[in-house]
Amino acid sequence: MSNLTFLTQEQCFGSDKLDILRKRGTEAAITDFSILLGGYVSDYHIDGDDSLESRTGYYWTKSDDWENDARVVNADGRRSWNGVRLRNGGARPALPFSSISSIPTNGVSGKRARDGILEVEYGYYPQKAVSKDMQLKLEQAFKSGRLSRTGKGYTTDSKKDNDTDEKFEPKRHWEYQYNGKRYVRVEANSVFGGGEFQLSNGEKYRDGDNVWVEVSPVKWLVDEKARIMLTEKLIFAGVQFNHTRDYHTRDFDKTDIKTFMDKYLSKELEQSRGTINLGEQQEETEEIEDTGTRKSRLQKLNPDDTKPSSRTNMTDTEIIHNWIESGESVLLRGPSGIGKTERIKSLYPDLIYIKLTNNMFPEKVVGSVNLQTGQSIPPDFAKTVIMQEATEKERKLIEENIQSIYDIADIVYERSKESRKKVVILLDELLNVKPAVQSLVYTLVLNRMVEIGKGLKLPDNVVVVATGNQKKYSSVAEDLAEPLEKRFDHILDMEPKVGEWITEYAIPHKIHPAIIGYMLSKYNNSGKSEDIQDIGYFYEEPEVGEEHLDKNGCRGRTNDPRGWTSISNTLYNFERNLEAGKYKGRNVEDIIQRSIESKLRMEWASEFFDFYNLPTLTPEEVVKGMGKGYTQADLPRDISERFAYMTALITADKKQVEACREFIRKHCDSEYLSIYDIYWAGNDERKMERISELQEMTLSLHIADESKQYAEEGAKAYTKIGQMYSRYLARKNTKKRGENNERS
Repeated sequence: MSNLTFLTQEQCFGSDKLDILRKRGTEAAITDFSILLGGYVSDYHIDGDDSLESRTGYYWTKSDDWENDARVVNADGRRSWNGVRLRNGGARPALPFSSISSIPTNGVSGKRARDGILEVEYGYYPQKAVSKDMQLKLEQAFKSGRLSRTGKGYTTDSKKDNDTDEKFEPKRHWEYQYNGKRYVRVEANSVFGGGEFQLSNGEKYRDGDNVWVEVSPVKWLVDEKARIMLTEKLIFAGVQFNHTRDYHTRDFDKTDIKTFMDKYLSKELEQSRGTINLGEQQEETEEIEDTGTRKSRLQKLNPDDTKPSSRTNMTDTEIIHNWIESGESVLLRGPSGIGKTERIKSLYPDLIYIKLTNNMFPEKVVGSVNLQTGQSIPPDFAKTVIMQEATEKERKLIEENIQSIYDIADIVYERSKESRKKVVILLDELLNVKPAVQSLVYTLVLNRMVEIGKGLKLPDNVVVVATGNQKKYSSVAEDLAEPLEKRFDHILDMEPKVGEWITEYAIPHKIHPAIIGYMLSKYNNSGKSEDIQDIGYFYEEPEVGEEHLDKNGCRGRTNDPRGWTSISNTLYNFERNLEAGKYKGRNVEDIIQRSIESKLRMEWASEFFDFYNLPTLTPEEVVKGMGKGYTQADLPRDISERFAYMTALITADKKQVEACREFIRKHCDSEYLSIYDIYWAGNDERKMERISELQEMTLSLHIADESKQYAEEGAKAYTKIGQMYSRYLARKNTKKRGENNERS
């Protein structure tokens, strides 16, 4: 849901004024959560309600005042304007809908208020501060480690209200569960009034105080005529309408606050979707007799007793592996550099690789005929496949007379029906060759047969996989002939996914820790989203990169997974040279910055260099500090630095790792610890055993509740990255066991 918006000033005050505002007025109450984020709160109240909860704030519209500031609705409901760089403005999001039946809700029907306005609940968000007694209970439970995370969180701006020159920097508020309800712990980020401020619970707080806020359903007012719904209250604050007073202010879709709503609010607000039921239809449904729960076909067939909420979707690699193991051919399409070919090579290291090119000799695919003897000569790949599956005696016969391969191929084919091992033939760059070359593989894809002589039948356990680029990603890409395209059992259009790249490539291949940390920090800040627009630092669509010309007028550099691997190699080489003293007397910051800028567009290069160069501790310094203690300057200050510290300590040896883990647990977070365990151990069995030992020690000391899950599940971590990496290792181990069984 990325269509959250604000009202225009005409919808608030003009001839287009919404009916809900005519009936309720334009003023709106502000939530405690918004006040804690720096939102302005007035002494005005919603009419007829004198409680602290009904105090109003001002909120943004999406209309410009023609001087590049924005129109706002004041706390008293009248129109005004404010500077777009202010952070104390509240937000009252609006959401268009197409029809009454399509109104998003939490699955509960809306209600008509006395004034006829339809009120619905949609989404969940922190809103009201808890009572003083509950504050004490939650704080005690939090400090003793008895609160459990739900896995959800809410992102806000970490900058202060008066930091008008500072750009947005996300801060994550994790959600905890207590006695069936959900709460977030918010550090007050408000300089409103210069001192104390009061919340709806009657308690007064200061900037920096920790306040527990309950997560509850968000109430919306539905304007049925205008087909738009509007939050009853101002649900967030602290985000600048726009960082600069430039033309973007007049283009709402490009403003900072719209970007925040698209990137964070829309995803964190949306918990469930349903349709609204009104009037008689709802009453009629309630009268239907309950004859028991109906089970779908899949529910009846599936023996899995795992709770549906605990089930996870397969990664692209897992679903590709599933198709191949089922004996089904696959065509992988997608941009260059995202690991299509490497993914298959990782799954099947012994695959038969055929690189297709426009100038290749046809006999490499279809074989040839000896013009002197008239004998058919099969292509090398077909001979390799059959020889792999043949017995020693059969291989000898083929070596003595190549024509024997036809009879032996039939024998191998029948025998291979019982084999669980899959032999993969990879046709690389199928979409980047002319139709004449594509036609050479038609029979191979269709029947797993080579048309030479009487026809050479490949083993039954052969699976054909092909890769290529769609036309938008390659100037030399060709359309695949429809008959050939239809012969593939599956066609998967792939996009780069940072989570899969980290777990299935970066960690196993020891990509530089700074890159892993940078990716994880950005991935975390994006709400762990895989949307292309959220992970531009990881990958950009070609047309996006082309919009950015450098100072020489050349097309802007784009980044992709292959490019980040190249940056990793550059960092390792630079550090080896640095440690060897090769840059004595040179400006090393300039050397590495220029190296990074040669691979990334300027803004990404600058940001990544800043992350790479963050002050951190070495494993030696951590071990030394465990005895002497740390100063405030030694400790990480924000999310980015926590990831930087975590990855900087990856170089710890087996003696240092215990101290490094304890430092991360205390001064970063348990989630960082789980990722650290995964990266430090990799797929090294001895290191995995060491991590398991340390996790068990942690459990026995009752240091943290989260560690119970570690110890019970060994090296498996509970984060999304951890779950994916655990499945990656499990898939590799399962394949290894299967190959051993096949050999025996």
